[in-house]
Amino acid sequence: MAFFCMMLLLVAGCSGVKTTTIAKEKPIAKMTKPALSIWLPEWQYKQSISEVKSSVGGLKNIYVFGAYFNEKDQLFLTDTAIQLMNQAQQQFSATNKVILTVINDYVVAGSPSVQKDSELLHRLLESPKARKQHIANIMELADRYKVDGIEVDYEKIAKNDLPNYVLFLDELYQQLKKKNKSMHVVVVPSFPFEMELPNGPEYTVMAYNVHGYHSGAGAKADFKFLDQLMGKVQKSNQKFAFAFATGGFVWKEDGKIVALTEVEAEKLLTSVKVTPQRDKASGALFAQYVDENNKKNEVWYADTITLQKWVAHVGAKKFKDIVLWRAGGLSEETVNWLKSNKK
Repeated sequence: MAFFCMMLLLVAGCSGVKTTTIAKEKPIAKMTKPALSIWLPEWQYKQSISEVKSSVGGLKNIYVFGAYFNEKDQLFLTDTAIQLMNQAQQQFSATNKVILTVINDYVVAGSPSVQKDSELLHRLLESPKARKQHIANIMELADRYKVDGIEVDYEKIAKNDLPNYVLFLDELYQQLKKKNKSMHVVVVPSFPFEMELPNGPEYTVMAYNVHGYHSGAGAKADFKFLDQLMGKVQKSNQKFAFAFATGGFVWKEDGKIVALTEVEAEKLLTSVKVTPQRDKASGALFAQYVDENNKKNEVWYADTITLQKWVAHVGAKKFKDIVLWRAGGLSEETVNWLKSNKK
């Protein structure tokens, strides 16, 4: 018995944290199949294409992420985004809509990029003339790449710009409708949902970022947050899809926060020989470990079961349309789940 106790202490000391081995969990039974869509990031396009190719039968829309702005406030696609778009259209357009996502990120060669630029949006939306020019730029891009639709993912919209933003959505929708292209809109959880939105576009709310670069350790979403968000979107005159985030983060003792895909999180915990535990409040997996520098780190991430729990939670309130951020670094189990969603 003394030898057995000593061995337990040695195992705990090597891993840096007491862990409980969890049995292999089964997928959630009798879950109504959602309508699943997914974003493909241009910086990981080969892996994203591979994962979607393996699961495309269970997916609805394919979102190519995406188009940025240059120093002239004009939209452009990087070389890898163009390759991603071409591959997505060649392989998936026969069965799925391939949609281009436009993001208000300001990307200029030789300068630091500005993510979610509020000042850029103000310039684009401030007047009928500015909106007309911006819409013409979007339509030119849509025609050039022959996309099935356009998604607008504009964040950090200044309060004073919101009325013009709503006008822009309606004006852009009317132009896309003439070309028989669909329109999609992404909003953040803090969006004023009581503001009336134009009919026609399909709307998605980001159901994540509870924890991340801006916070301490924790899940990207939890059930309390989802309950609050469902209450908010019910104030809207529009129906919303819910977007869930794959992967997670590691919070390091030295203050660094590093994003991890699902596969990266699994490999990390395997390398340090730590078994994660499942958080009841969120369904996410978490674990602590001590690294080679004797620093304590904490990992939180979403696996297949986490995503299924989130989908089932909002599905119970009739929110069936789901978008996943993102492909690239999904586990085999998650890819198989997407594939099994085939109607």
